[in-house]
Amino acid sequence: MVHHHHHGASHERQHAVSVRERVRQSVGSLRYRNFRLLWTTTIFSSSARWVQQVSLGWLAFDLTDSAALLGVLLFVYQAPTFAMSPLIGVMVDRVDRRKLFIISQVTMAMVAALLAVDIATGTVEVWHLYIFALISGFESAIIHVVRQVIIPAVVPRDELLNAISLNSAANTVTRIAGPFLAGLLIVALGVEANFFIQAALLACVAVAAFPLQLRAPETDTDEQAAGVSIRDDIAVALRFIWGIGVLRLLFAVEFLMLFLASPFTSFLPVWAENVLSLDADGLGALYAAAGIGSLLGALLLAAAGNVRRKGVLMLIAGVALGLAFLGLGSSSLLIVSMVLLAVMGATDAIASAINLTLVQSRVPDGLQGRVMSIFNMGHALIATGALIMGVIVDAIGIQAMTLGLGAIVAVLAVFALAALPTLRRA
Repeated sequence: MVHHHHHGASHERQHAVSVRERVRQSVGSLRYRNFRLLWTTTIFSSSARWVQQVSLGWLAFDLTDSAALLGVLLFVYQAPTFAMSPLIGVMVDRVDRRKLFIISQVTMAMVAALLAVDIATGTVEVWHLYIFALISGFESAIIHVVRQVIIPAVVPRDELLNAISLNSAANTVTRIAGPFLAGLLIVALGVEANFFIQAALLACVAVAAFPLQLRAPETDTDEQAAGVSIRDDIAVALRFIWGIGVLRLLFAVEFLMLFLASPFTSFLPVWAENVLSLDADGLGALYAAAGIGSLLGALLLAAAGNVRRKGVLMLIAGVALGLAFLGLGSSSLLIVSMVLLAVMGATDAIASAINLTLVQSRVPDGLQGRVMSIFNMGHALIATGALIMGVIVDAIGIQAMTLGLGAIVAVLAVFALAALPTLRRA
């Protein structure tokens, strides 16, 4: 970048302009009306999800006093995502995405309002919560894929990284503020109010999605005429992913990250109590640090523009994540924990957003739903990783496990940088 200094043009003014340019560049994809609408739905929909997460957990624990049942509830909420994911992908590729978006949100709003009435009239029973969790799991699986698929359809390719980063930032803001506000609201208004609020937020999602203008996904007309079976539909997507070397590697990186790095936040309560001897408010601070890190990572990436060497940046973020784990495992100071959790949040957010961008920019529109639903199945690995880590933590302690994780992640990332030119060049 060459700056020409005009005579008399003060350095400050130039600096102000470059800052303004930076800000304009970081929200670049919001220039597109359809992406603005979609981004607005992310804020509403993600707020609704976090209000529900806290309220449903609180209500279940309040009714049963059992942590095990809480685990079952979480499983019921996540099960449809994994079981039905490829089918949802097929559906997203076959139907009108805008209609699917609106109908799923209106339905979920009605279900949330029903539960609120159920609680308010005192007729709520534990099995109602399981049914609610199941329906809500479906809705969340559908909306997630639909939103992922619409992003590349409403922004040009060179703005895709920016759009994905901004979408991630919107999710993270609500992840930080949502649970905090939901907790306050339960105390102030009672838990039924939160489900009414959730219903209202979901209704706002439907309203914001209404004016979306989407092109129909291009599919082969003969494919539609032949009435391809669902199994063939999924097979096409699997062959597509497997047939492109760099996609195979990107999927492997994503699945490894989800398995190794993502489950760690589930163990923050253990970290807070055993390593830092903190109370619940201290635990809140740790979650907040991780969340603020994710937000900063997403915003940095949004501001960086359409970075050229995406593959290299993704792997460097991986190395940094491994080093942060190592640092965390070797210290028991609160401030160090908070800073390193923020670094972990940031590097994880950066690596995920780049990976998603590299994958989506290589997939044709008509295949996006299926490919993304397979990509999202990796989230089953978080639960699996958490189960395995739980056993390891009980055996060797959380600090030892954290050091081990850090070593594995750093070594894998360095190996990929050194030995996989396909990823470096991605």
